[in-house]
Amino acid sequence: MFKVFAVNRQDLMGDIRECLTRLPPPYESHYGIVPPPPPESGVYLDDITASQPQAIAALGEIAEWARTSTDPYLISRTLRSREAVSSSAMEGILAYQEQIWDKQRPFFV
Repeated sequence: MFKVFAVNRQDLMGDIRECLTRLPPPYESHYGIVPPPPPESGVYLDDITASQPQAIAALGEIAEWARTSTDPYLISRTLRSREAVSSSAMEGILAYQEQIWDKQRPFFV
């Protein structure tokens, strides 16, 4: 069963609110979020490729810790809760890490 809820434009973050566009008929009473176009000059990856070796080393450390840990799922639960916070921010909903952990508390008992 789907849960329907209303979102007010005033509750959205400023950047999201600026991207709202009224949908065409027969949905003209609704709004959609249209992201800005990509930059004309392209996307520069110099900073990203420079930090790639550090990222690979960090993933190796996490993999080693997961192999030797008594609770290897601690990492996935932490990443899942961080993802929940960041995706909430993308949707214009304010959520704190503590709120996410409170929702997950039954999993830790």
